[in-house]
Amino acid sequence: MIRPKLRSNLLYGLIALVFALILFFNANGRGLRSPLAGNSTPEAYEETVSNVRIEPVYDNTKYYIHGFNPTVSVKLKSVNRIQLNTEANADTRGFRVIADLTGLGEGNHEVKLRLQDMSSAVEGTIEPTTITVTIESRTSAKMKVDPGVSTTNLAEGFTVDKVTVDPEEVTVTTGSQTLSDIHRLVATVDPAKITDHNTEEKARVQALDQDGNVLSAEIEPAEVTVKVTLTAPQKQVGLYPEQTGTPGSGVAGYRLELASNSAILSGKQSALDELENLPVPVDISGISQRTTRRVHIPSPDGIAVEPTEVTVTIIPQMTAGTSENSNSQPSSENTQPAGSAQPPASSEEKASGSSESVDSGTTAPSDEEQSTDNSSSQPSADSSEKNEAAGDPNELEGMTVDTEAVTEQTYLVAADY
Repeated sequence: MIRPKLRSNLLYGLIALVFALILFFNANGRGLRSPLAGNSTPEAYEETVSNVRIEPVYDNTKYYIHGFNPTVSVKLKSVNRIQLNTEANADTRGFRVIADLTGLGEGNHEVKLRLQDMSSAVEGTIEPTTITVTIESRTSAKMKVDPGVSTTNLAEGFTVDKVTVDPEEVTVTTGSQTLSDIHRLVATVDPAKITDHNTEEKARVQALDQDGNVLSAEIEPAEVTVKVTLTAPQKQVGLYPEQTGTPGSGVAGYRLELASNSAILSGKQSALDELENLPVPVDISGISQRTTRRVHIPSPDGIAVEPTEVTVTIIPQMTAGTSENSNSQPSSENTQPAGSAQPPASSEEKASGSSESVDSGTTAPSDEEQSTDNSSSQPSADSSEKNEAAGDPNELEGMTVDTEAVTEQTYLVAADY
């Protein structure tokens, strides 16, 4: 008599065997039929996959083939949903579409496609079933690449200055007849990227015939670097110093002298039209003696400036009673208090100012000169008193020269501003 425990183990083993058989037949595409279902056929699943690449079989060292679409669609059908999904997925499928060109020579041929390595649980149908292939003898040559640059989107006033291709030559492999039909190789840059700035990008190389049609060819490298250099509109504008910062102790003001009074701007024409002068901020914080430094020339967004820096000389004007003031302080007309810098005047204003300076210097003598004339016109018994009243002629002459120098210097500084 079989013990209850042993009977239970046999029952579990039998059940496990039945399920194992069910899974085995299901995995191989053989659906189990219910005894009550008679001869009914299980439902079949269908799915169409596109862009399945054709794999031609031929001697690729001797021949070059072209003239056909490299991909086809395949319609899959199976009662096993798992197997169907496996073959439909490009990463897990096992089947391939083959075009057997073995034994075919040069010329045009119609070749039938076939499926290879398809699962036995899945049926497949290729669409289309045949392709037309052109077979040529294989040949290679080095050819120069021309850049394809469109100025359709070029900003107003900009022009293409220079276009370079790197590398300039590539290796082209194709059929012997196709090679003779190639008119040029072109690497075209996206027109949307050629606007108002220099461009450097990778561009795919294509072989074109006389009519601009793309020809089949293997090109190495397939992409080249195209660099497009543009020339922007330019304009010369004036520069003037703009004082910033806190003056040093004992300083009444500053004289700011720029080494260069102009700069060249490059950019969109509409933006250049709005600019005539550029301020150059000069920080005078803590400066109490003559200082020379390089300062940055700022420019609006989208505008390039050349040069980017300018040399400025900062000359402090000390307040009355300061020791430096007694030795080196020039005329008060040269003193620039904080925030007093002004943009350069126009050429007409400069000419008018220059004329006035010259007239005042020639027609309006200084108080000292008038004093000298009055002293010279009144006689005196004592020659020493006469010299004392009129002053030393050499000394008076020196004062006159200094006044002219100051007048000239003032004009130059104003021109610099």
